[in-house]
Amino acid sequence: MFKAAIRVNKISTIAQLRGASLHAQRHDEVGKARVREGAEPGFGLAWSKAEGNDRDYLAAFKAHKAELKAGERKGSPLALQALCVVSPEWVQKAGDLHDPANPRNRQLFDQAKAWAESWGGKGSVMATRLDLDEKGGAVVDVLVSPVRESRGKPVISTNKALGELKAATGERNEYAALQTSWADWCRQNLDHEIVRGTRKELTQRQHMSPETYGAVMDKAREAVRTPAESLIGALQAAELSWGQTDQLRDYLLLRGEISRHREDPHGYEAPKGRLDRDEAHGAALFTDNYWSVINDLRRGAEQIIEAATRFGVGLLALRKPDGHEAGRSWFPELADRLHLGAVVAKCGAFCAYAEAFVKNVRLEDPKDHLDPARLWPEEAPELVERYNRHLGLSAPQHSQPIHQEQTPEPEKARDVDSPQQQRSRALDDDYGL
Repeated sequence: MFKAAIRVNKISTIAQLRGASLHAQRHDEVGKARVREGAEPGFGLAWSKAEGNDRDYLAAFKAHKAELKAGERKGSPLALQALCVVSPEWVQKAGDLHDPANPRNRQLFDQAKAWAESWGGKGSVMATRLDLDEKGGAVVDVLVSPVRESRGKPVISTNKALGELKAATGERNEYAALQTSWADWCRQNLDHEIVRGTRKELTQRQHMSPETYGAVMDKAREAVRTPAESLIGALQAAELSWGQTDQLRDYLLLRGEISRHREDPHGYEAPKGRLDRDEAHGAALFTDNYWSVINDLRRGAEQIIEAATRFGVGLLALRKPDGHEAGRSWFPELADRLHLGAVVAKCGAFCAYAEAFVKNVRLEDPKDHLDPARLWPEEAPELVERYNRHLGLSAPQHSQPIHQEQTPEPEKARDVDSPQQQRSRALDDDYGL
């Protein structure tokens, strides 16, 4: 039995369209990182309404608007970016996963576009892409920009199209409707053994930057992955040396921190040391041995940094331009490496904070207080910002649920290149990040 899943992102600005184009053409950092060894960057199947370059999504959008003579609603999404996924094993039953001549790759590519136009409307798809230069496969990237009539004029309206799909499927929200609709389409048009991926609750992710695309791609693939062998059973059957057991302990420690950061990236804190902040504050008042208190406060963070360094994901490795590649042999998924990079950076920042916190306890004049940014590891603040940016955590957070979009008043068409203040909004499906 095979699975089908969807990941969806709202393209709300011209800048996002440009970013998606850079990624499609492998000009961005994450795009370059995803190319497997020996593959030609940009190799795959692609189609768009753009002339000359099927991966130029801004040109495709302009051609799309001209073809359908469609305007836009101020502040509303320009398009939906849907990652249409099936189990890679389904493609591999007919040949190589990365072979463009594999008939199932072509079927998947064609049917993803046909599915999007089945609910978006004829001509609503402006670009499709099936990357064959990555380690994984069986994921079609579809840009769909549905057009509906408003006050007698054609206007881009993702909300109306999604609302219609929700009503047709009877699902609880639009994104569950997308999941169900894609799975049903695959079962009817690709293989009757394809079923819907495991259902999870709607996530509250508000933004997906170009840097985050690779991480979301990995999550999409997880939705169709065959469950792994029981971890406990595998460990019970394995014969491990003392050195291997020590290495496994560090590896599981890092995996645990990756999971913690995934669950609450904004609220993530370094693991507790031998002392918490209150205990360290009290101890610092009555000792001249500051370093014993500092080390006890930041011991948990130091353990993470030390373990990560042993796996090639230390602070020095992360500082390099290709730091997101560090530890790839142990953490093959880009999403894991991005979260681990953020964990190590934040633990580094806590180490600097702990030193300043303890040493500042007895300094009454704030002018004399030490600045954590000037303490070891000095590179931590820049790394925290870099990995927050990679994971889309620097985007503005909005209180409005992502499945509820305001209807702009009044409706007003705008030109694609007109300067204006824009706010990026993203939607996710009902698969948890």
